[in-house]
Amino acid sequence: MEKTSVEDELTLTVNTDCKRQKLSTPLLEDFKADSSQKLKALHDHLDIVVEERSREVKLKENQLKILSLNLAEVQKQTEAARIEALNKEKELDLLRNEIKSEETTLKNTQDELESKKKDFGEVQKQIKAAETEACHKLKELDLLRNQIKSEELKKKELRLRSTVLVKHEEQPIQAETELWIREFSSDSLDRDEVSSYLRALSNPAKFVLDLVEGQIRAAQRRQRSGLQDPVVENLVMFFEELAKTGGWDKDQMRFKAMQVGTQWKKMIVIESPSSSLEALAFLLFIVGYEVTRLIDKEETVLLATSVLHYEQGPELFHLLGLNRNIPEFIRELIEDHQYIPAARIICLFKRKDFSATTLLMKEITDLRRRSSVEKAEKRDIGKFKAIVELAAGYDLDIDIPAGLTAKLMLQSKNSTPPVEETCGSGPSSVSKATSSQVAATHSSAGLLVPKHETKPFVNASVISQG
Repeated sequence: MEKTSVEDELTLTVNTDCKRQKLSTPLLEDFKADSSQKLKALHDHLDIVVEERSREVKLKENQLKILSLNLAEVQKQTEAARIEALNKEKELDLLRNEIKSEETTLKNTQDELESKKKDFGEVQKQIKAAETEACHKLKELDLLRNQIKSEELKKKELRLRSTVLVKHEEQPIQAETELWIREFSSDSLDRDEVSSYLRALSNPAKFVLDLVEGQIRAAQRRQRSGLQDPVVENLVMFFEELAKTGGWDKDQMRFKAMQVGTQWKKMIVIESPSSSLEALAFLLFIVGYEVTRLIDKEETVLLATSVLHYEQGPELFHLLGLNRNIPEFIRELIEDHQYIPAARIICLFKRKDFSATTLLMKEITDLRRRSSVEKAEKRDIGKFKAIVELAAGYDLDIDIPAGLTAKLMLQSKNSTPPVEETCGSGPSSVSKATSSQVAATHSSAGLLVPKHETKPFVNASVISQG
């Protein structure tokens, strides 16, 4: 189209020039020749322009194709992103539903916990009322015991006097033994008298073992969870005096000692003995009769740390093969995940380089995890009781979950026989001093049982505190 326009313009120009030059033919010929050359040059120029324009058009077409391909790719990506966004939206909806379900579950759990807290409060009130009643009963019982003891002392004095009067007339050994057994649980025996009597026997180890077995059977008949404090005090004295006599065959007595010890062990909560005095007597029994295999390493540590505040504690540590360097021993216990005995020692020795609270919280975490997947065992209940006693006795700031408390208390109530409780203003599990400690403070067995807030009776040369 552009070429035609130019030709028309040239033709018009030529015609005009022809009209003007009609009068001069030679000039016309020259003009024609000149115009022909110009026209040819113009045609060549137009061909070049057309060719360039064609190349540009072809280039533009190629660019357009590339852009079309890019556009198609972008459209595909856009569609894929749209599909992915829809999938993400679906996943988000599912997640929202899950969160909503979890919130509902959490709310139900919180409501259940609140309900259990209320139930726990009622249980505490009932326990407090029962303890108050038990306190009055214990006072009455103490008065009655004092009266009985006074009568027994009078009888004993009369017996001793009659023995002096008839000293040339020997009594049979069996009758004397039965008399000792009858008086064993009611009298506070004299150490010299015990020592003299054991040395006079042909087999003192069997006599003491029979005493222990008899008291265990008596406790089982009465459905008690442990031995009475007067009995335990006397046993401690017998074990100590028996160790001094020597000369008896331990191998011969070991089998029966294992049987008796097994029965005794069943009556003791290893993790938190209701009477630390009984734990002391049990360890003296194990060491005296050389039946240490009755308890494993963990049980040994738990019992040994519960009696460390007695004057016999350090020596038992040595006899049981435990490390007497306190910092090293604490670290060993922590590495073995034995947090309760480690916390006991930290509190007893007032160690500032360890945290009893942190260790007990770890034990609570373990208890909480186990109780969530399985029924709590007797050992777990004992550990929980030990944690509560340590927290109360040493004023430790420990957060004990209410759900765990209610669950373990309920299982403890359903699985343990009734036991004598200590008189006090709060629950017996958090009392700062048990009846065994009070009794042992004035014991004739040569014991020292300090309260938690007093300095423990431990010789620094015997147990190294580091």
